[in-house]
Amino acid sequence: MSSKDYNNLKVDEKKMKRMISNRESARRSRMKKEQHMKDLNDQIFYFTRKRDELLVKIEGTEKANAAMEMENMVLRSKKQELEKRLEYANYVCGWYEGDGDGHVSMSVVQEPWLRPWEQKQPSNSLSVMSSSAGFTIF
Repeated sequence: MSSKDYNNLKVDEKKMKRMISNRESARRSRMKKEQHMKDLNDQIFYFTRKRDELLVKIEGTEKANAAMEMENMVLRSKKQELEKRLEYANYVCGWYEGDGDGHVSMSVVQEPWLRPWEQKQPSNSLSVMSSSAGFTIF
């Protein structure tokens, strides 16, 4: 074999090694790209699921908030009504006690209908019994 043939063989061998190396590098690059795409798709799935869960949670919180707002409105309305009733009751008590301006402290109020939290059961209550002929009071 001549030196020229030997050099050509050496060059062909180097080309072949470089070609194999390039193919292996390209294969690794494709696999890396494929894995990266798979990871991105997994992230899309994960974040889509998380977004949907958060949307459901937000919707539930908004409904609870709306219900709480309604309850607050009802309670404010009841508070205003009770304040008006108390003001009127104080006025009536003041007028009843004769101080002229309609104001009296709740400690002097004697009427049980004005202090329902202190009502006592009457000791001599009437019993009502039903019969076929009507009601009988004892």
